[in-house]
Amino acid sequence: MPAPHASPVTTTATRSGARVVVTRTDEVRDGVEPIVAVMVDDGQIMAFTPTTAAHLSGMLARAATDTITVQILVTNTYPDATFTHILDVTVPAHRDDEERFDWMFDHLWEYVGEGPEYANTPAAYEVEIISAPSPFEHLIGLKVDSYG
Repeated sequence: MPAPHASPVTTTATRSGARVVVTRTDEVRDGVEPIVAVMVDDGQIMAFTPTTAAHLSGMLARAATDTITVQILVTNTYPDATFTHILDVTVPAHRDDEERFDWMFDHLWEYVGEGPEYANTPAAYEVEIISAPSPFEHLIGLKVDSYG
C-alpha cells in the first residue's frame, strides 16, 4: 500500500472570529471514499461524504439568503390574444421547508395580467421560472397557472 498523502486543508474565519477548518481525505488512502471533515468552534468534528457536504453547503447558503433575482416567463392568454413577457424580479428567497408552488403564487403571481383593459376578460395565466441563481437552480422549470 502506498504511503498516505497530506490531506488538503482550508481554514476560514467566521464573523465571530472563530476558525472553521475543513479537510478532505482525497488521495489520503487509495480505494477509500473521500471524506470532508469540518471542525467547528467547540472542537467537534463533523464528517461527510463529498455528496452530503455539497448538499449541506447548498442548504446553508439558501438559508442564509434573504432575496433572489429570478427570471420568469409570464404568459397571459385571452380569447383574442396571447402576451408573453420575460421579467427579472427580485423576491424573497424560497426556503427548503416552504411548498414551492405556494411560494410562487405568493411572490410571482403578481406579475400576471395585462392591465385594466383586460380586467373583465376570461384568461389563462402562467408563470414559469426560467433562470435562478446558485444554489436555487432546483426552481428552474417550475410553473404555476390559473384560469379566470
